[in-house]
Amino acid sequence: MATSTMTLLQDSAQRLFPNLDFDQVLAQLLLERAQKNLIKYRSAVRDFEARYEVDFPTFRQQVLAGQPAFEVEQDYFDWELAVTAVGDMEDEIKRLRRLVSVQ
Repeated sequence: MATSTMTLLQDSAQRLFPNLDFDQVLAQLLLERAQKNLIKYRSAVRDFEARYEVDFPTFRQQVLAGQPAFEVEQDYFDWELAVTAVGDMEDEIKRLRRLVSVQ
């Protein structure tokens, strides 16, 4: 990153988060983004569960056992992505919380 860009970012971070150093600001912002993503992916999982009235493992078995319509197959991939992303975001949040609490 160019020095002037870094200086601008550090100045903004100091104004917006006066009690944190730049690394702490970055960790906090990443934590907030991961939490926002977790909410989004959990919401997607709940929407699929409501639509199909089953959990993902049950839906997966149904899809793999049959010849699903294109839309159902697409929902399978989207749902699987959301389930995987929930786990990824939970892991990321744990990692970032440890980082934020150390600083």
